[in-house]
Amino acid sequence: MNKCFALIALLFLSITAVSQETPDSIMESFRYADVVSAELKAKFDSLDLPFDEGLDVTVDDISDNPVYFKLFMPIVLYGTAVSEAITPDKENQMTENDELLPIAPLDSDNDYTLSRMIDEVLVRVYLDHPELVKMTEEELMGVPGIIPITDDITGGIFLPGTMASGLKPTKENTPELARVKKRNWKTFGNFQGKYTQSHYSENWYKGGESNHSVLGQINLEANYAKNQTSFDNKLEMKLGYYTTEVDGETKFRTNDDLLRFTSKFGLKAWESWYYSAQFQGYTQFMDVYDTKDPTKLKSKFFAPAYGNLSVGMDYKPKFKNKNITLSVMISPVSYNCRYVSVDSIATNFGIEMGKNFKYTVGSRFDGNLKWKFLTDFTWTSKAQFYTSYESTEVNLENTIDYKLSKYFSLQFFCHWRFDDSVKRKTNKKGELMGYGQFKEFFTLNFNYQW
Repeated sequence: MNKCFALIALLFLSITAVSQETPDSIMESFRYADVVSAELKAKFDSLDLPFDEGLDVTVDDISDNPVYFKLFMPIVLYGTAVSEAITPDKENQMTENDELLPIAPLDSDNDYTLSRMIDEVLVRVYLDHPELVKMTEEELMGVPGIIPITDDITGGIFLPGTMASGLKPTKENTPELARVKKRNWKTFGNFQGKYTQSHYSENWYKGGESNHSVLGQINLEANYAKNQTSFDNKLEMKLGYYTTEVDGETKFRTNDDLLRFTSKFGLKAWESWYYSAQFQGYTQFMDVYDTKDPTKLKSKFFAPAYGNLSVGMDYKPKFKNKNITLSVMISPVSYNCRYVSVDSIATNFGIEMGKNFKYTVGSRFDGNLKWKFLTDFTWTSKAQFYTSYESTEVNLENTIDYKLSKYFSLQFFCHWRFDDSVKRKTNKKGELMGYGQFKEFFTLNFNYQW
């Protein structure tokens, strides 16, 4: 990003140095840009950037090439730039120096590629400095006629109809500046429909059996960031069914069932460290019965329900490779609880006979990693560790997505769980099993995001 700003600033300097050789019509446009882009130039002037003495840029490279006009106007939100960022041209992806804006003369065959590179630069400005955006492309196209240049203009792009041609700005008709308010809230939604081949260990804590199945998943996020404060919220909903034969009849059973809400508040301490408080609660939607005895309940909504409240430090570094995001929260003090609404199965989840609720106080570790690699592969990993110093609960979730197209992908998911606060179960042979539990999915997904 720094290299990008350096090169744009260098182009401004080149234009100023050779202004006597530039056609009057072009210089008039640049004069207007110089007047209305004072805020943007001030930002360039404040940057401490290296200068490449070996870079040879002349007025012939840029003065008559219309491809560069977007760089010399006040920042406009172009729909084509956003569209091309969402649907990149893979054949023209840059493998090195990808932050340098290429210089191409007018008679080059690479003007289309150059235009795409300029659009990428604009998209980075939209993301990193949305406050510099003056108006949308639709508003720009609606500006009537030529806006006059006068000594009284102080900067900015004028909204349509705010100033008639030839009028000198006064207190009554001062042009209205188009400003873009920075969005503090960002929302995200994703739906996935899956066809699945699955496997469960015999002692999986919610029950289930290996089979082919279908599964639906919805993730909703609402994240707030302003100054030194962050507030992240995520709601995850999963529900899947599989078919099984019971007494010669086909029955539907659940194979994955999750309702989980996570909320984390952070206040920046220094560099990449934040003071953080996190709440997480999860349960399931549907009733689950024993496969051998259909009348025996194993789990249901709020049986069990888990809750955790943690206070500590959250480490969120910024990587040069922006395809990697990491969050590591260390909580010396963590309150953990579980509730079972059905008395008859409460003891299966480590709660004493005759009670429905249990809580412990201990320490917790949460790690979340997302890494997009090899263009179409994404690895998402979650690690949770909690100890009350008498028992331990560990959850490791790993997901690898391979994007086939905009709407379809292949996904491998595995979840390993350890909980020694519950009773050990027996396998089909009647042998006592360990505390480790495991399940995995390999799915073909239909994806839709908003």
